[in-house]
Amino acid sequence: MKSRDMTENHMTSPELEAIFDKCVQVFLLRGYETSTLDDITKASGVTREFLDQHFSSKQELTSAALRWYYIKYSRQMRTEMAMHSDLYAAMEAVLFAFISISCDQVQAEKGLFVRTFIDISYVDKGLKKEFEALQDDWETQIIDKFTQCQSELKDPTEIDVLAHYFLTVIEGLYELIKYGTPCEMMRKVALISLEVLAAHMK
Repeated sequence: MKSRDMTENHMTSPELEAIFDKCVQVFLLRGYETSTLDDITKASGVTREFLDQHFSSKQELTSAALRWYYIKYSRQMRTEMAMHSDLYAAMEAVLFAFISISCDQVQAEKGLFVRTFIDISYVDKGLKKEFEALQDDWETQIIDKFTQCQSELKDPTEIDVLAHYFLTVIEGLYELIKYGTPCEMMRKVALISLEVLAAHMK
């Protein structure tokens, strides 16, 4: 499948990313069920022939867009986490990278894009399966980091709880940033959240 190859290899062209951007706007304005590929073609300014070369259906386009945004914006967080061998520094890097990425997206008026596709996944079984796979992979990455650093914890049996605590913090930060909470305030929230981790470390 061409769309999967492009998103998984991070080779999506600026033209295709622009289509994904317009795709979100069309879904928000017209609704996912009533939107068509023709609507997206018209909004994005490309030909239907170009769209058909890459996507066989609206569902395939939506799935590709979800993968593109999710992979693009999680890649920096994964990189930041991998750069640190100690748990506190790794989680601090993840939270601050997430805040930076989210604030940049809000300023670029793309703050709702990922959330739009996640919301659609609740009514589209194919997209839900795609999102759950991405979410499971990210969750595994976080748990693996805690497992790698378990010797730093007072009680290694708390790995799952602490990992899911940070996943919850990330979700909460996103919601607050989405509604206009200043990014500097979010950084302070992140630092307070890290105090929980510090309390569970040796």
